[in-house]
Amino acid sequence: REREREETLLVVRRPSRSSLAAMGACHGGQCGQELGWGDRDVWVEEVTGKKRALLVGINYRGSSNKLNGCINDIENQKQVLIEHYGFEDSDILMLSEDESRDKWPNKDTIIAGFKWLYTDARSGDLLFFHYSGHGSQVMTSSGQADCICPLDCLHRPWPDSVILDTEIHQSFYDPLPQGCKAIALFDCCHSGTVANLVVKRDFGAQAPKGRYMKPPQELKVTEAHLVEVAGSGIRKAVTREEYAGHQLWVFSGCQDNQTSADAHVDGSYQGAFTWAFIKALRSDVWHESYIDLLEQTKTNLRGYTQIPALTTTLDSYLASWYAGRTPQAPVTKSLELDVGHRKALLVGINYRHTRNELRGCINDVNNQKSILKAAYGFQDGEIMMLTEDECQSNWPNKARIVEGMQWLLKDARPGDLLFFQYSGHGSQMTDSTGCEPSGMSDCICPLDCDKPWPEHIILDTELHQHVYSELPDLVKLVCLFDCCHSGTVANLECKRAYEVGPNAMSPQSYGATRFLEPPAHVATPSRPSAGRAFGCGRRSAMKPASGFRRSVAGSDTYGNKLVWVYSGCQDNQTSADAYEDGQYQGAFTWACIAALKSSRFSSDHGALLNSIRDKLRKRYRQIPALSTTTREHFSRYYLGQKQPVYLPNRSWF
Repeated sequence: REREREETLLVVRRPSRSSLAAMGACHGGQCGQELGWGDRDVWVEEVTGKKRALLVGINYRGSSNKLNGCINDIENQKQVLIEHYGFEDSDILMLSEDESRDKWPNKDTIIAGFKWLYTDARSGDLLFFHYSGHGSQVMTSSGQADCICPLDCLHRPWPDSVILDTEIHQSFYDPLPQGCKAIALFDCCHSGTVANLVVKRDFGAQAPKGRYMKPPQELKVTEAHLVEVAGSGIRKAVTREEYAGHQLWVFSGCQDNQTSADAHVDGSYQGAFTWAFIKALRSDVWHESYIDLLEQTKTNLRGYTQIPALTTTLDSYLASWYAGRTPQAPVTKSLELDVGHRKALLVGINYRHTRNELRGCINDVNNQKSILKAAYGFQDGEIMMLTEDECQSNWPNKARIVEGMQWLLKDARPGDLLFFQYSGHGSQMTDSTGCEPSGMSDCICPLDCDKPWPEHIILDTELHQHVYSELPDLVKLVCLFDCCHSGTVANLECKRAYEVGPNAMSPQSYGATRFLEPPAHVATPSRPSAGRAFGCGRRSAMKPASGFRRSVAGSDTYGNKLVWVYSGCQDNQTSADAYEDGQYQGAFTWACIAALKSSRFSSDHGALLNSIRDKLRKRYRQIPALSTTTREHFSRYYLGQKQPVYLPNRSWF
């Protein structure tokens, strides 16, 4: 099915057959990363031409709308573009109050900057636009409109002095030549629905303020005017059919109903989003695709309630390299810890004879067990299986899974290798700590989750308590979660046509999502509060980590742990319960095993993640993710296996 959708973190659009044809294949003989869609491949070029950047930062000095960090934002962005992405100083046009008066960021100057940006632009070029300043919303003769606020909007009539979303479409989106990449960052907000920025750490006297400017009273957007128009606004317009052939990525510092923070971070004033974004770039993580960059930026923003967003024209573009820079694989470290004892806890739940029944979860863990034994040296006595196919004492009810976690960690010592896989439903429930920006806590759903929640689910905090926090130093832990924790996608959308649902007529047409709707009484997000549990008003006392995967990345709590956590999809996607290779199984687990088999079971974690994505992208929308505690751990071998393993060429799993 083809449709447009907005998700919690990003918006992507499924292309029609005609738009795929419009994209073509390689342009000018220069081919970069191959990204598939069904039986057609969309090719994304390397940056082979010129690079240009327009950077606009406005502090509105001497006015009641003064901000402090916007000019610092673009100065920092300029440095990153030059140091990391091959821009020259002459490639960058800076518009701010620190420049000469002819480069002050008034409306006409910004519009002229867009024209300069596109002068002689052609296929293979890279164009970059960054705006840090106030955003707003106004009523026009055509209805409500997002806008950005040039410097001269302080003393000139609106809407003539602001730049409306339609003007951004005309000046930045519309002129983009085919094969030319364009990236836009907006560190501002376009909604006044959040009057004061709510953050979850104590800033003292340097509390951040929102980058939203109130429009004149006669142009104010009221509740009665708030009508959602598909494909409207600065960010969502990217999903319109007319931009189907564009290579366009638009980042926003927050969701439409949130505010972007003008904050004091790392000793200087700057936008919280720009700071988090640049911090992610400067970390030089190997997997610097757009989706990974968004994820790392979100992780860096932990402590703020704003959730960054990304919109692009094709969902396959999410996995392409940011700014066209294909990173070099790091040299795999020769130093690998010798593997001592091994243990694996494998949990697969099909929820048989219930309305939430799945078909592939038990096959997942059976296949994984075969892999662990044949290729990675695990013995039967080192593997605990919790499924409905086991004796009733090993059915995967909550109490038994918790016992399994305790068994997994018991007597673990340096050099040991631990493995945990969960295949089943994931979900979310109302956060009781007040520390989750979304107001919801992730959980996994044991077999007895039909009993009252939260007593019969396993929250992310419980996994931290029983597994991550108990993990001794120098003990390796690899976790795989083939489930999903977001209900924002009601139905699975795959890159092939099949009927969705447990009553599909044939195995080949089967598809279901691994998300369980929570009971109504725990389905409503809570409102974050600085005075709630875990002392969220102070950074040092914040909830130590959230989520099953994100908690290990950039966490002071787990910084010294040897932990790798794979997830079958991004936080706002669904993992597929599917039919592959003649049996029901999770799409992610199927792709993971196929990738391991292709590598002869010897791959570093980073290369394995890319291979899994490659297996999935031609059939499914879900984009798997990997979190670990330090960048260097991406280059460690999966399960410590340095040498290829040659197994008989037969179907042994």
